[in-house]
Amino acid sequence: MTYFGTPAGDGRVPSPAPRAERVLFVHAHPDDETIATGGTIATLLDAGASVTVVTCTRGELGEVIPDDLAALRDDEAALAVHREGEIAAAMRDLGVRDHRFLGDPEARTQGLPSRVYRDSGMVWRADGVAGPTADLHPAAFCAAEFGEIVSDLSAVVESVRPTAVVSYDDDGGYHHPDHVRANRAAVRAARLAGVPYFAVVAGADEATGAEAEALRDDPSVVTMDVRPVTPRTVSALRRYRTQVEVVDLPAGAAGIRYPHGHVARLPASESFRFVPDPDELAPLPRGTSELHDMGVGGRIGTCLLAVAAGAVFGSIGTVAHQGSASIAGAVVPTGLVMSVVMAAALLVGFRQIFRSRIVVAAVALGLLGATALFSQPGAGGSALVPANFAGYVWTFGPVLIAMVVLAWPFLDRGAEPQRRHDKMDALPDAKGTPQT
Repeated sequence: MTYFGTPAGDGRVPSPAPRAERVLFVHAHPDDETIATGGTIATLLDAGASVTVVTCTRGELGEVIPDDLAALRDDEAALAVHREGEIAAAMRDLGVRDHRFLGDPEARTQGLPSRVYRDSGMVWRADGVAGPTADLHPAAFCAAEFGEIVSDLSAVVESVRPTAVVSYDDDGGYHHPDHVRANRAAVRAARLAGVPYFAVVAGADEATGAEAEALRDDPSVVTMDVRPVTPRTVSALRRYRTQVEVVDLPAGAAGIRYPHGHVARLPASESFRFVPDPDELAPLPRGTSELHDMGVGGRIGTCLLAVAAGAVFGSIGTVAHQGSASIAGAVVPTGLVMSVVMAAALLVGFRQIFRSRIVVAAVALGLLGATALFSQPGAGGSALVPANFAGYVWTFGPVLIAMVVLAWPFLDRGAEPQRRHDKMDALPDAKGTPQT
């Protein structure tokens, strides 16, 4: 039987498959796999499926709940080792035999030395969602080159040859930078391998009314009844003493208490949505850039492209800026207006697309360099940029525009630094489920 096949008709109903199902779960920190997908993992294993769990970081910046483990609160290295032990025990309880930390030899690009992707941490923003920290560690998961992460995940995909990849939705569940990055990398690796990608539907078990009906009727949503494996999920959750506390709820139900007291009922079902167009990746966390995701070669190539684009636009503007047209008897400097608008659009566009001042500086270099070059008098003493009104505006206008675009910040509205976290302690709204 296959649960995570490409939906056809009612995606909630398992359909016969000629081969054993192999599902790759990609999670950000230890305990994420059990909280978000533990019931599904155990159910798949009971059904004879092969399950591989990849954890991207060791959760060095997680909080520590019990006082008897208080020594771990200020010792990131010791906490990382402790959480390695927690997840190893949880994997045994769920029945997982193939667990890998991203960057370890079995989850690393062939030929590269092993490495550790550190927990990136997070801050709670004033608008109620998670955001990136200001002091990102150089070895953090979100500081690593995106291509390196995807390459490591692709090595796992090549090794396991999964029939499905499962991870978070495009906001990572609650915008934690590590979760968003895990989504982006998992989607990209799945796309490169042509493997179906399924995203966790946070809070699906708590949906009611029209929302619950929409989930039931959505053929792209796979819902797993995880009640038969609840004892194993609870046992696995109890292994994460540093992060959560399992509590008893009325009617024999179990719940999870998070560090600041929020209690979430253990779900009776877990839902996942098939993502048919994995090219629509999650937006970057605020404060990062598309250039940041590229390798050295990609960055150099992008900057060279930016210089070339600036040079082309600068050349066109230099030739065209003296043009004018007579409108209702008045001479309008249409060439100047079009040239300045074109230069502004180019600079602003590159800033918006790449979110990088370096790329904008490269565009400005090409733009202003071409203008300066063509401003020089030719052999006959003539110049394309004469000393008139249009010439002065074209000479200094792009300079001022470039300065403004370079100086203008990307404001992270409402960011409010708080104690480091790698988990969600309270829900932004009633429909969410803590996803760490």
